[in-house]
Amino acid sequence: MSYNPSYCWILALTLGPFFIQRVRNPQRVPKTITQLYSYYIYNILKNHSREIENPRDVLLRVGQMAFRGVSGKNIVFTDEDLTKYKLQPSQFLSGFLMELLEREDTAQSVVYTFPHLTIEEFVAAVAQFLNPHPGDILKFLTEVHNTTDGRFEVFLRFVAGLSNPMTARSLEEFLGPFPHQTTCRVIDWVKEEVIRQSGNTRSKAGKRSLLNTLHYLFESQNRGLAQAALGSVETLSFSRMTLTPIDCAVLSYVIALCVAIKGLDLEYCRIQCEGIQRLAPGLHKCQELRLSYNELGESEVKLVSVALRNPECKIQKLWLNDVGLRDSGAEDLVSAVSTNRSLTELHLGINSLTDQSVPVLRLLTLTHPSLELIWLWGNQFSENGAKELRSLQEPRPELRVSV
Repeated sequence: MSYNPSYCWILALTLGPFFIQRVRNPQRVPKTITQLYSYYIYNILKNHSREIENPRDVLLRVGQMAFRGVSGKNIVFTDEDLTKYKLQPSQFLSGFLMELLEREDTAQSVVYTFPHLTIEEFVAAVAQFLNPHPGDILKFLTEVHNTTDGRFEVFLRFVAGLSNPMTARSLEEFLGPFPHQTTCRVIDWVKEEVIRQSGNTRSKAGKRSLLNTLHYLFESQNRGLAQAALGSVETLSFSRMTLTPIDCAVLSYVIALCVAIKGLDLEYCRIQCEGIQRLAPGLHKCQELRLSYNELGESEVKLVSVALRNPECKIQKLWLNDVGLRDSGAEDLVSAVSTNRSLTELHLGINSLTDQSVPVLRLLTLTHPSLELIWLWGNQFSENGAKELRSLQEPRPELRVSV
């Protein structure tokens, strides 16, 4: 969460008490963005709900206005907007709306804004659950998901997150129960979207759409839903997409629940230290792992080495071309490969390996009988070093060393 400034702002502004009480109740520390904003609204309700007769009704009306703002890319509201949704400006004498909306008096008029766009999106999402007449919510969700300009991305993540009973529980203390029918329909919609998008990764737009639906899964924190939606997914490819650390955390969650995962392609994704740290716990599950052309460096490659040392490692083909690997890092990586019995191909091209790595690579060919290919093209070996490496395949005709 700390990689988005708005989330940092919410944490600093409202969640201090929750983290102070972490020792007493660690389950209240938020795991998702939806839980984070649920606690934000919970704090407002806890401190100001007595000032209004029906918090559920007021928040529903605020949420309906917020959704109209999200739909129209509008962040500024007037007295006329409040009146349209039966929110009287006089209610700002109470603390409830004063905490939820900021009022600004100008020379021409009075305007109102949410403290941040993400709060507007969250309140709009809550309104979908408070709506006493949800209608065809499946059609509604599909329509907003198909909007191509991204205005509903965060809103839909919140909707998916609120389908988790544990996430909604704190709000239900003041707003009453969220309709079970709405929750079930949201869960069904998320499942169908993941299944529908899972094979749509040939284009950048398709990859982006799939990643968004995986964010919905993560926000829902519904392991059964994730396993049902991802049960048949064998390959995840997000190559040439920039992945944030939050995206990597979502992928790690997804990989852990994929039963049939075989291939993970994350080449050219600009993954750096924090991203690979998020991904590390699930890397050993993939049979083909492509991490080439990312700024990993030595310490991050060590995390890949940890995956190779995992007793349950299934990696057969590993691509680490152009990741900033040096001789010192190669020694640890080769040591990890030597203890691994699943690997058949190792791609280390376009790195900074020199003749200093020749002895450890020679040792690797002696201790790893199942290795069939070592790709070393584009490193910094001398002519003699390259010749010595090519000679490693002479006693092993099944082994190919490309230098």
